[in-house]
Amino acid sequence: MQPEIESGIEVPKPNYKEKWSFHRLEVGQSFAIPYDEDGVEATRLRTAASAYNQRHRVRLTTRTVIEDGKKMLRVWRVK
Repeated sequence: MQPEIESGIEVPKPNYKEKWSFHRLEVGQSFAIPYDEDGVEATRLRTAASAYNQRHRVRLTTRTVIEDGKKMLRVWRVK
């Protein structure tokens, strides 16, 4: 039995939850997370942002900033 070939059926979005909100960022928007003691979460965020850049053809950039006396990692969508 041969399968029926169909056109015009959209591919559903993945049903997994993204940890970071990159898909919700518009150009010029940003969000920040605090550094933990060992910096592991900040490294994970940087890695995820880099991978997202490549997969989705957007441009995210990260910077370490001091906000209210706390070390934070901020992510901006710049393109």
